[in-house]
Amino acid sequence: MTWRERFEVLWEVLVRLPPMFVMDSILNKSFFPEFTLLRYQPSMTWIEYLIWIFVMTIFFVLALCVFLLSVNQLQDIYSFVTLLGLLWTSYHWNNKHSLDVKHSNYDIMQNAITQIFLSYTFTYIWTLRRRTLLRSDIRACVSLGIMSSFTFPSIVSVVYQDGEYSSWVLTLSVMVPLCVIAMEVLNSLRAIAWTIRRMYNVIKITISAIGIQGYVEHHWIRLRVPKVLRVFWIARLFYDFTILCLQNFHEKEGLSVYSVDYHAVFVKLFTQSCENFIAMLGMTSIVSFLAHHVGIFLAFCVGSDSEEDRNMGTVSAILFFILGLQTGLTGLTPDVRLTRLCKNFCLLLTAISHFIHSMIHPILMSLSASQSSHLVRHLRVLSMCIFLLTFPTCLLMYLWNHYSISTWLLAVTAFSVEVMLKVIVSLTVYTLFLLDAYRNTFWEGLDDYVYYIQSTGNTIEFLFGIFLFCNGAWIMIFESGGAIRAIMMCIHAYCNIWVQAKNGWQVFTKRRTAVNKINSLPQASKAELESLNDVCAICYHELNNARITRCNHYFHGVCLRKWLYVQDNCPLCHKLIYAPENVTSETQENNNQDENHFEGVNPGVAAPNGTRDAIVQQPINPVIGRQEGLNNGTFQPANPLRVHQD
Repeated sequence: MTWRERFEVLWEVLVRLPPMFVMDSILNKSFFPEFTLLRYQPSMTWIEYLIWIFVMTIFFVLALCVFLLSVNQLQDIYSFVTLLGLLWTSYHWNNKHSLDVKHSNYDIMQNAITQIFLSYTFTYIWTLRRRTLLRSDIRACVSLGIMSSFTFPSIVSVVYQDGEYSSWVLTLSVMVPLCVIAMEVLNSLRAIAWTIRRMYNVIKITISAIGIQGYVEHHWIRLRVPKVLRVFWIARLFYDFTILCLQNFHEKEGLSVYSVDYHAVFVKLFTQSCENFIAMLGMTSIVSFLAHHVGIFLAFCVGSDSEEDRNMGTVSAILFFILGLQTGLTGLTPDVRLTRLCKNFCLLLTAISHFIHSMIHPILMSLSASQSSHLVRHLRVLSMCIFLLTFPTCLLMYLWNHYSISTWLLAVTAFSVEVMLKVIVSLTVYTLFLLDAYRNTFWEGLDDYVYYIQSTGNTIEFLFGIFLFCNGAWIMIFESGGAIRAIMMCIHAYCNIWVQAKNGWQVFTKRRTAVNKINSLPQASKAELESLNDVCAICYHELNNARITRCNHYFHGVCLRKWLYVQDNCPLCHKLIYAPENVTSETQENNNQDENHFEGVNPGVAAPNGTRDAIVQQPINPVIGRQEGLNNGTFQPANPLRVHQD
């Protein structure tokens, strides 16, 4: 990205900050505090309060609409606002300096120079607007009229120094600029109507083409919302810090004494940085930015190149924002908000540890299947596993030593113990796969061991999910309820309890059915295996023991059981391996007449030297994964449970 492109991005972000500050001030009830009609007062009646809410809602919607405009439209609006600001400044400056009875010649000259500068700036901005299409002579006359209007009070104050005509001089001085601004508004009405009609058509066509989600994502990128929120939050924090520092100046005996309580300043800044919805969005963007770079660093440490592993920023932002809404962070008092914010960060850290585990788990499985991986890669991933075991332990020790038992502490404990359990399960499976990788013979019981370990871990994780649901129900009933918490509990109950229980039961029933089917097949004798002298067509390991199918094919019992998780057809001839008793012989005969996809291959006959007759098309096991390569036309034995690395 060039410097010009960076400057354009920075400008696009900066021009969207004023609407953000307007919405922030409205939510803080500090919008235009100098105007009584717009100032929030606790002594308002309910009618005045409703009127105030209605007016603030209009201002908020207008600020939001301005935020959604394009950069050119924002520049056009800001130029119009600047014209009004210059006219307001000129009026007050004339009222303060030129028409004062006690004015001096120096004041008159100073005011005249200031008014000339303001009039020149007003004229320059007016001529830069796109809808100013007047001829040069008319433009020159209007510019002269604007400059005369701005300097008219200074000229009058030189002639009449008693202030007798001050009541109508100020009114006349703003007539020409007001007429110019009114003409700009009238010229803009047609453009505004055309823009609204065009936006409606574009929105309708875009949503019908790419859907609501695609439309929102497109404008999320176009508006650069994360960058705008980050810059807004930093600018807001700097503004609050400046105000707090200025409040620490004390006049004492003619000297300026400056003393700062840094702890109090930090606490106040921390609590004010999420006191409303807009500010909490800004803090969420900061959390997302930091978590994103932490995720990139961790992915580099463990050697992960997957794009999904770089989404820690998005996941952290969603979790932090949901926690803020769920706990009612913006509606709490400053002291309670600080405590609640620290608790939310603890929950966020435990959730990030779960994300890190999901990052390193597939890498562990891949490394356990590859004998050629360097030792450094194993050490990098194992060091991250050690971190996932030590960090939750230290966190729980600190929390249990400094806080009494509560629902929040139980939730943090459950999340931390759960991630440690996941890491232990992953390390155990990794160790078993690593041991199998260095074995010379086929380990038939490996699949059972892995299944028992993973099912035990999944069962304990399921129990933790039920515990967290009960804990959340207790919080919602007896501590702090709310619609957001109820919705999140429903999502948790469906995703982490119901879906997990249903999937686990399906796996259990499939495994039990497959075991029953395999047990019904005859076991091959040692003499039959010696005469066959072949390898298993699923895993390509030699057949030390095997099961014989109805179509007279030999497979490992473990491999055939995993194959039956997916389908009941033979991997070689596609005939039914196991038929229920209620299936008639005619139906079996029809099912056995499947097309043979392996042309030129005799699937039931073993070729010499443990190879097939021809390697035209290799059967692929969708459960086990990718098979090993070929070496000079000979099948390389593969571990059926390993995940191979490219």
